[in-house]
Amino acid sequence: MSLKDEITQLRAEFDAHVTSQAGRARKVAEPAQDTAEAAAADSAQLEGLMETIGAALDDMSDEIEKFPKLTALAALGVGLALGVVIGRQLR
Repeated sequence: MSLKDEITQLRAEFDAHVTSQAGRARKVAEPAQDTAEAAAADSAQLEGLMETIGAALDDMSDEIEKFPKLTALAALGVGLALGVVIGRQLR
């Protein structure tokens, strides 16, 4: 292969790489438009989860008063789990 052929081949590879990067940038830009809809759906799911947690706490109010240390550990676990889930969704 001559030097001119190598330069031509490298130029073709470079052009293909630039084209693929531009295509990826367009694919990334498209979901950004749908983020408002996804955020609304996520907030609705989060509100539903909070309502479920509130109902569960109301149902277990007697046990919560009897076992305050266990309740604190359970609250820590739930908070940690929610933090992990929400953190992964925000990435």
